[in-house]
Amino acid sequence: MDYLKSKWAVWFKSLDANHDNKLSTEDMEISAKKYEEIQKMLGDKVKDNGGFDNTKWWNTYIFRKGPGVTLTLEEFQDLLGEAFQKDKVAFYQEMTRCFGDIASFVAEKGDRPIEEQEFAFGLKVFGQEDSAQVGKAYQLFKAKKGQPTVQHIVEAWAQFTADDDASKHDMVYEAFGN
Repeated sequence: MDYLKSKWAVWFKSLDANHDNKLSTEDMEISAKKYEEIQKMLGDKVKDNGGFDNTKWWNTYIFRKGPGVTLTLEEFQDLLGEAFQKDKVAFYQEMTRCFGDIASFVAEKGDRPIEEQEFAFGLKVFGQEDSAQVGKAYQLFKAKKGQPTVQHIVEAWAQFTADDDASKHDMVYEAFGN
């Protein structure tokens, strides 16, 4: 469980947009503004935002104590840990939906290739703003999968948040876990 907790701490840090060591509605609002930026950047590639609802996403996958309820790192890790321990398969499926929901605004199908600029903007929405780390992540995807697709990215983030096997290569953890 320590391995997953270390990965969840990385995820927490990326979601904590205002860097106050809590996940709150303020972080959600910052994320929503960044989401609007990526929608503008993608322009015609995104016709109807894929039905993505930033507030619903945060309330479903992040605020596990209830809509908008602020969480500390320990609370975030404990709540994820409870869900993981209860049913590992269901938790993995939930994390796949979590990142699939985010990706839905990029493409209807998961096989659409993602350009590096789109990749960087997409990660920016959820707090990954270090251009060197984002570039490293993109190159890891390219090296392993060729041109990364939406599906590759969803799968990698699901593995990052829900796979406790430290012997598996985890591209997201390798790029952002340092």
